[in-house]
Amino acid sequence: MKVASQQIAPGAGVLRAQIGRWRIELWSAAPYSVHYTPVAGGLGFAFDPQMGEHAFGTDRRQVFVARAGGLAWVPGGCDVYSASERGGAYLRIEGLCGPDRPLRELSDRRAEAAAQALRRALLTGADPLQTEAPILTLSERLAAIHADTRPRPHGWMTPQRLRRIDALIEARLEEPLLVSELAAALDLSPGFFTRAFREATGRTPRAHILAHRLNRATEMVRSTSRPLVEVAAACGFASHAHMSAQFRARLGIAPSDLR
Repeated sequence: MKVASQQIAPGAGVLRAQIGRWRIELWSAAPYSVHYTPVAGGLGFAFDPQMGEHAFGTDRRQVFVARAGGLAWVPGGCDVYSASERGGAYLRIEGLCGPDRPLRELSDRRAEAAAQALRRALLTGADPLQTEAPILTLSERLAAIHADTRPRPHGWMTPQRLRRIDALIEARLEEPLLVSELAAALDLSPGFFTRAFREATGRTPRAHILAHRLNRATEMVRSTSRPLVEVAAACGFASHAHMSAQFRARLGIAPSDLR
């Protein structure tokens, strides 16, 4: 984000994170005054109602009242000014694709649920794959709201492409691996890739990555005496606790039950 000038009131907390190609900011409820020109498009979500003064792509400032649960979009290169004496909890994601004009006051229940899930993931320090999921949902909801037609994924995910995805997952199972990286390997957008993959396999790419991790972890627990914390690391889980939670959620057992 290219910032022309920015002032944040003392005590205003901004949690920043980089997940793959997305830059995320989670603003706490506090007074603010910002003036910037984003290099890439940004999606915003208001957790609280806000009021203040703003301007998009113009020097003319207007009073605004924003509802809680509203989505907004600012394209890259659009000069932005916004100020509020009270502020409000706000989420901003830079790096998504969207319309070439600013948009405000969009409402979508699935997008709202995804924004809430992303806030929880950021505040609790969830693993990157879990954090990416609501970002992809927000990206899809933005596209769905403003595009009546999208490329249809029917028949696109061929056996050859599925084998390529499986090989990539296995090769990087010990590393943080995002759905967007799988999509990039096939030169697809994350949204189109997710729809095509789900049509072909009956589950999401995220669930597929977790299934690979669980399969390898199950085999390692049963066939080796390595400590469970080492098994978790070798299979790409964020921690022993994360691996155990996935075992219970998806298999109904704890890893130690296999020994």
